[in-house]
Amino acid sequence: MNGATSVFVSDVDFSFWLIFIISALCLVGITGFVIFSIIKYNRKNNPEPTHIEGHTGLEIVWTVIPTILVMFIFYFGMKGFIKMRSVPENAMEIQVDAGMWWWKFTYPNGLEQTTGQGLTVPVDTPIYLPLHSVDVIHSFYIPAFRVKMDVVPKAEGEKLNYTWFEAGKPGDYDLFCAEYCGLNHAQMLSKVHVLSQEDYDAWFAEASKAQAKLKSESPGKALLISKGCIACHSTDGSKLIGPSLKGLIGKTETVLTDGAERTITVDDTYLRRSLNEPAADIVKGFQPLMPPLPLTPQEVDDLIQYIHELSEETAE
Repeated sequence: MNGATSVFVSDVDFSFWLIFIISALCLVGITGFVIFSIIKYNRKNNPEPTHIEGHTGLEIVWTVIPTILVMFIFYFGMKGFIKMRSVPENAMEIQVDAGMWWWKFTYPNGLEQTTGQGLTVPVDTPIYLPLHSVDVIHSFYIPAFRVKMDVVPKAEGEKLNYTWFEAGKPGDYDLFCAEYCGLNHAQMLSKVHVLSQEDYDAWFAEASKAQAKLKSESPGKALLISKGCIACHSTDGSKLIGPSLKGLIGKTETVLTDGAERTITVDDTYLRRSLNEPAADIVKGFQPLMPPLPLTPQEVDDLIQYIHELSEETAE
C-alpha cells in the first residue's frame, strides 16, 4: 500500500484529483471564453448583431468532448467501486450495529466493543464489516481510510449492507456517523484502533477475558454496555438524553402515558414495561427517543437487577 492508511486511499484520491483538475480546467476555459466574448462582441466592437444559423462541427465538439470526459471519470469511479464491494476471501468479519447514538462491534468469538471502546483491528488484515441499524439510517465513515457506507435497518429476508477495509498503518483513526440521525448525531464519535498483529492478539485475549468476567459477575451491566444504553442513560446521576439509572428504584416520577400526565413510583413493574415498551411511559422533560430493543425475559431481569444494584449503591 506504499505507506497509505488503507487500500482505498490511492484510488479515491486519484479520482478526487482527476475530477478536481478537469473541473478547474473547464471553469478556467469557460470563464475565459465568456470574458473574451464580452470584450470582442460588445456594442463598441460589434455595433450590428451578427445572425448565426448554427455550426455543426462546434456542436459535435461540445457533445463529444464532455462525453469522453464523463466516461473517463466513470471508468475510474467504477474501478474503485468494484474494489470496495469485492471483499477478500480471507477477511476477518466484525459485525457493526448502529443506533441512536452508539456503535457496537461484535467480533468472531462474541466479544463486543461499543462507541467509547472503539473498533480494534490488526494492521495489514482485510476486515469485512456487515452493517446493521436498529433504528434509522446511519453512515459508517472512516475518513482516513476513505470508507463511507450507509447503515440501514434490515427487513426480513434482506441482506445486510456491508463494507470492508485493510489498514496499512498502526494508529488511531476517527470513526463517526455521516448521516444526520437525530438530536445526538454528533455524539456518534468513535475510534478505529489499528495494532500490530502481536499487539492485537494480546488485546483480543485480554478483552475477551474481561468481557467474560463482567458477564459472569454483572450480566446487567454487560447488557447495559453492549446494548448501547449508556449512550443515553448515565449510571452516575448525570443527565443525558434519558434519565440516569442511579438511584432510580423508589423514585417518584411524572410520566406521560398516552399524552396524559400521571405520577408513578419506579419499581420492577414500571421498569419491565419501559424496557419492553419504551414509548409507553415517557418521563416528563425527556423525548420519546428510545427504540424498542430485542430483549429476552432473562435480559430484562438482568437489567432490572443491575438498576437495583445502582440504587443500593446510592443508598449507601
